[in-house]
Amino acid sequence: MNALVLAELRLRHAALTERAERLEQRWRTLPPTAKAVALGKEIKALREQAADYGMLLELVEAL
Repeated sequence: MNALVLAELRLRHAALTERAERLEQRWRTLPPTAKAVALGKEIKALREQAADYGMLLELVEAL
């Protein structure tokens, strides 16, 4: 893989992780409502996507 692809993977992983962290900070301040549940699901999805990019990075860097 070339350096540009690696940089793009790292950038996407970092962006997803950061977004999930910011949303989680906001989520912690919300009362237990439907909005909080929806936000929690979005955070979970973002963390899963970030984990997928992390696994891709590990595989690519191992090559």
